[in-house]
Amino acid sequence: MIERERERQIRLHALEVLCERLTTIGRFGKAISAGLAAVNAEPLRESAHRAVIKAHLAEGNAAEALRQYRCYAQLLQAELQLEPSSHMKQLLRAISLQ
Repeated sequence: MIERERERQIRLHALEVLCERLTTIGRFGKAISAGLAAVNAEPLRESAHRAVIKAHLAEGNAAEALRQYRCYAQLLQAELQLEPSSHMKQLLRAISLQ
């Protein structure tokens, strides 16, 4: 069981890193696909949602970034009665400044 969890965590981290690297080189569609694969595997994982939001912002799609943020915030509230972290809220501020 510990080994399965380790492999799951490695996969999630790899998808997030792939999303970030693809974003950096301007391959936004593939970046978003990789990020959404991580989100799908673990919907409450904030770092995966942040990677997707950053890819949307880098592509110039503020509306998509905001939609992703809102979906995550609603899910987090419904499931855990929590709010997104300050890191995530900082991304929202970046959206509102555009």
